[in-house]
Amino acid sequence: MRLVVLIAAFVALTAVGLLDQHRTRAISARASSDLWWCAHEGIRCSGFDEASHHARWERRERAYEAGGSVLVAVLVVAGGRRVRLRLAG
Repeated sequence: MRLVVLIAAFVALTAVGLLDQHRTRAISARASSDLWWCAHEGIRCSGFDEASHHARWERRERAYEAGGSVLVAVLVVAGGRRVRLRLAG
């Protein structure tokens, strides 16, 4: 039962990370377009801070990777114990 919960947590973390990455890239693409329009046509000038946006994404990405690594390590340990208990029994 614990393995199922750990696997579900890993799948959920992966899904959230992928959705966040997609959303972040979409925001960056819109901001890039707005920057071009602002520079060339003087419209859609939002003052969006791309560097700050990217830095926030990188912090979240590291958190997703660390969380995933911890979950995989726990899965390996829990799975190894389960196999060892089956072999011993």
